[in-house]
Amino acid sequence: MKIGINNIFTSFWFFIMLLCSGTLTFLSLNKNVFAGDLFIVGKIIMGFMILLFIGFFFYTLYKFRILVIDNNSIVSIYPFLLKKEKIDLAKIKKLKLENFFAFKGTVYRKIKITDFSGTMEITDLEFENFEKLTSELKLNQNKKKEVDLEQAKSNLSNVNFNVYLLSSLLIFLIINTIWNSGFHIIILAFFICNGILLFASVKRKLEYKRRIKTVHNTV
Repeated sequence: MKIGINNIFTSFWFFIMLLCSGTLTFLSLNKNVFAGDLFIVGKIIMGFMILLFIGFFFYTLYKFRILVIDNNSIVSIYPFLLKKEKIDLAKIKKLKLENFFAFKGTVYRKIKITDFSGTMEITDLEFENFEKLTSELKLNQNKKKEVDLEQAKSNLSNVNFNVYLLSSLLIFLIINTIWNSGFHIIILAFFICNGILLFASVKRKLEYKRRIKTVHNTV
């Protein structure tokens, strides 16, 4: 049995957006900003942040799902919607693998799986272990190589930038910790987040380079 693991970067981005907008929402309501002397533009900005928080919160509840794959089926559970979808792997009519763009041109992979009951999508924008989740599907291997290579070539420069940036931030945090002779809870939180994102970036970089190298060696 395989269980979907949420994409690290997507989850982190949603968490930051919820944290920032949620904090501003709490402060604005707690301080009674809208009844205070704050200038009108400030009130509009705070109102926008509240709407943003509400939108992100309900969008997260709407989109969150638990994906479970076994030898016979793919089950998608939406706990907050009290909804469940199921694809019978023995009755698949169509498999479609393709790339799509999101988050400033980053390329992601998507598989559409159709059986007699409907269609389900699995993407690596949503799931970190996309490769493992889809490893047993009978995909066209030439198409898969083409899609994988396109993603690797397109995303490699971005992920290299992430590695350099996160490595620099990690070095800064280490120097700052040594200079100040100890940990602070906020610095520790930054260490953990930075370490997780750096690990995910290095993992992606190695995978992209492996794909490109594999294709070049087979040409």
